[in-house]
Amino acid sequence: MKLLHCADIHLGYETHGRLDPETGLNTRLLDFRHCFDFMIEHALAEDIDLFLFCGDAYRTADPTPTQQKLFAEALAPIARAGIPIVMVVGNHDHPVSHGKASSVDIFSYLEGEVHIFVTPEVRRIETKAGPLQLLALPWPIRSKVLSKAEHRKKDAHAIRELIETLYSDFVRTAAADLDPALPAVLAGHFSVQGAELGGSERSSLIAHEPKFTLGQLAQPGLDYVALGHIHKYQDRNRDAFERGEGPPVVYSSSIERISFKEHDADKGFVLVTIEPSPEGKQTSYTFVPTPARPFIPIQVDARGHEDPTTAILREIGRHDLTEAVVRVRYRVDEAQLSLVDTAALRDALRPADTIAAIERLVDPVERQRRTIVRRETSLQDAMARYVDQHENLASLKEDLIAAALELEQEVDA
Repeated sequence: MKLLHCADIHLGYETHGRLDPETGLNTRLLDFRHCFDFMIEHALAEDIDLFLFCGDAYRTADPTPTQQKLFAEALAPIARAGIPIVMVVGNHDHPVSHGKASSVDIFSYLEGEVHIFVTPEVRRIETKAGPLQLLALPWPIRSKVLSKAEHRKKDAHAIRELIETLYSDFVRTAAADLDPALPAVLAGHFSVQGAELGGSERSSLIAHEPKFTLGQLAQPGLDYVALGHIHKYQDRNRDAFERGEGPPVVYSSSIERISFKEHDADKGFVLVTIEPSPEGKQTSYTFVPTPARPFIPIQVDARGHEDPTTAILREIGRHDLTEAVVRVRYRVDEAQLSLVDTAALRDALRPADTIAAIERLVDPVERQRRTIVRRETSLQDAMARYVDQHENLASLKEDLIAAALELEQEVDA
């Protein structure tokens, strides 16, 4: 059985985009659609048995009709091919208010077989390769928990602990009832303790959100744990899996970059194969990178350079800017400001798709108080005042004063 595991598409980000005159759409929307189409084409070429999406279809829980249309169009070839689609609701998919529909509920009306999971559930899904046992763990909805009277007075910490207990108990009980002869996958959208965060998550993860341990998820009987929410591709259970002591616990990454915080992150999806063998079921998986648009942040410290423009251009030249979104930040002293040729920098950035910004950081010149020397001031005092205004001369103060007095004596002589 072959599955495609993806998550965190986040269609709707338009930062650093512009209007595409041919389609009338933002170019960043087209970037996301391009990666989505690449993934779907790969899925069909690989003849997958199930398409597994682990949450966060859009940037927000209220996507525009255009965004919904783009998502449905991209997914339609999978449905037409008769491949079951599984969608687990993520935190960006579900509105804050309990009872409202999620942004992916509409896909239950899509042509084909679509399974949408809003609450924890075990479901047997038929595929052309045979049945799959799926344990779905969508994003835990706090408002649903708080809708029950017995939980309304609990603080955020207590609610988090309650959700962690409910989810871990569900996984343990469900895994114990699995048919060991059939493939079994857990699909969820949440954080695992110790997960390596991508750049975008370091400032965006929700306070008091539930976090689960590997031991709570990597239960006996499971062949693969497919996760969304963290945008960095990783197998949290790799060492144990390679020893044959548990399933892979994989974050698939997202398919396109959201911001410069993800400039160095791999973007893509995961192909998973679960097949029978004399020793039992065997799982293997491969990360497939998407043609995500490069984001290139360039930073240059040009302080101390006689020609700061050349220093900045040299650093720009070290990067392949083709079709990239580029941001340049350079640091100069205040005295160097007039020496930076911004037009030359923009000319060097022409191969880029988008110049996000050319930003300068300026170190102001330290303006020293003038040393006041009057006619009646002695040479010794004048020299002492001068040295006191220049920290770099402090260690030479006595020698400089002595040398000045010797010169004075020679002149007077």
